[in-house]
Amino acid sequence: MPARSGASSSSMNTSTSFTSSWLNGSPSRQSPQRNGMRSSRGSLILNESPSRQMQLEFNMLLSRSDRDFHDKLDQAAAERARIADEQLAKAAQEHLRVQEGAKLEIQRIILEQEQENQRREEAQRREVEKLRIEKAKQEAEAQRQRLDAKRKEEEIARQAAEHQRQLQEADARAKAQQQQAAQRQKEEADRKAKEAAAAQEKARIQAQPPPTAPVPAKPVPAVPSTTTTSTTATSAPAPDAEELHRKYMELHARMKKFRTEFYDQVKQKDHPLKAPVGDARRTIRLNLGQTNGARSTTTHAINQIREKCFDIAVSTPGPVIDIRPYLVSRQVQLSDAEARYPAFLLYLWICFGKSVIAQWKSEAANQDSVVPQEIGLLTSSLYADKRYMCNGTIPMVDLMLAKLHRKCPMLFGIRGNTTTTQGLVRLGLDKYRDDENEYAQLMTGIGAGFASITLRQFARTTPVFDMAEYWRAVVNIINTPASEIYPGHLFALQGLLREFAPKFITYYGAPARAILKRATKTFPDRAPKGRPGVAAAAELIKVLPDTWKQKNKIVI
Repeated sequence: MPARSGASSSSMNTSTSFTSSWLNGSPSRQSPQRNGMRSSRGSLILNESPSRQMQLEFNMLLSRSDRDFHDKLDQAAAERARIADEQLAKAAQEHLRVQEGAKLEIQRIILEQEQENQRREEAQRREVEKLRIEKAKQEAEAQRQRLDAKRKEEEIARQAAEHQRQLQEADARAKAQQQQAAQRQKEEADRKAKEAAAAQEKARIQAQPPPTAPVPAKPVPAVPSTTTTSTTATSAPAPDAEELHRKYMELHARMKKFRTEFYDQVKQKDHPLKAPVGDARRTIRLNLGQTNGARSTTTHAINQIREKCFDIAVSTPGPVIDIRPYLVSRQVQLSDAEARYPAFLLYLWICFGKSVIAQWKSEAANQDSVVPQEIGLLTSSLYADKRYMCNGTIPMVDLMLAKLHRKCPMLFGIRGNTTTTQGLVRLGLDKYRDDENEYAQLMTGIGAGFASITLRQFARTTPVFDMAEYWRAVVNIINTPASEIYPGHLFALQGLLREFAPKFITYYGAPARAILKRATKTFPDRAPKGRPGVAAAAELIKVLPDTWKQKNKIVI
């Protein structure tokens, strides 16, 4: 502020000095002629001039204005300095406050971190202790389960052996009963033959003249009777697997011949059965092909096949045949009248079995067995219908079994090899040697289909396919010697077991578990992995326990 005041005064003085110099510095006024009185008078006049006065006043006004301006500037600068000092002081106080708060916050965070670390360490200690206790419990539980599993396996093996023994004893008893019945029939026939021979001999002796000397009569050898009129069912000796297979193969050949001859006959123009036979055959294929997982669809298919096929075959007049050559499993003695059976109905049964197996094959690629089981229900229901049985008592299941013996012989304990044509036939491989995928699909489908018709119970009727046949089929396959195991055995076993293990366990319990364990662990391990296709098929069997565990909660 003093500097600015000094500057203003200096400016004012400079201005006054400049004016005086200008006024007094005129050349005319410095002329020598202007000296003396004249010069003094002019100076007085000049000093008293109005313009001079105005100039002085203007200079003074300018000086005051400049001084006021600088005073205001000084005051404004001082005010700004004061405000700045106040703000700096406030900022310093705020900085101190924030700094103090930051220090407190740091202390709080440090304490929280320490507490959190303590809590985490404590939680870790508790978790470690908990895991240690759980591990000890799990080890104890695992040990207990191993002991329980071992005991269960031993019990299951014992029960399986007992069940197998019971089956063998039952088969032996049935065979013995059949042999006894046959023996009784033979003895009865021999007795009647002896009586007839004795009567004939007595009549002959009485007709002759009396001899001269008594001569003892020679005994007449017994001749067994070759004819009988009995119509009751009889029991024949149970043939072994090979003999039974031979009979079914012969039946299959007769079925094929009959089907060809019958169709060639009825397809002739103007034959009365041409339209009904064609319609019935198409109806069977159509309804089997439309079968799905819905029970209502299956019921509809059963009704359609009954009404539009089998009922028509029963009611339509036509040729009849002797049904006795088409019966294998049920050895019965029928009169000629009782053995009469509609040829149209027999033809439908053959076509039906052929279509059922084809449908099983087409469904084999599906992972779920709903459709094969529905087809099995449809099949079992029709075979159990007394209206279509021979004489109302004998179901025509031998026709289906003959197809199965031809297509999948290993279900019945038949073994073969791939080195001869006959060996290929015994494996069902003769028509599929160049198409392994189709053969695998057929074996898998037939296995699932066989399970669907045998693992079944009805509330009001007796199943026409014995449930024990399923057990025998599985056992026949898994008892195959290692050197005779082929991919077909494994594919058929996969079809039998994949979707039917729960029902098998439901019906047979612990023995079924033992069989399943052998089938999925021991049997595939015995299979010759070097044989083409065997290793891959064996892996399909080995993964079945994992599938049952995940899908059905069944642990083998």
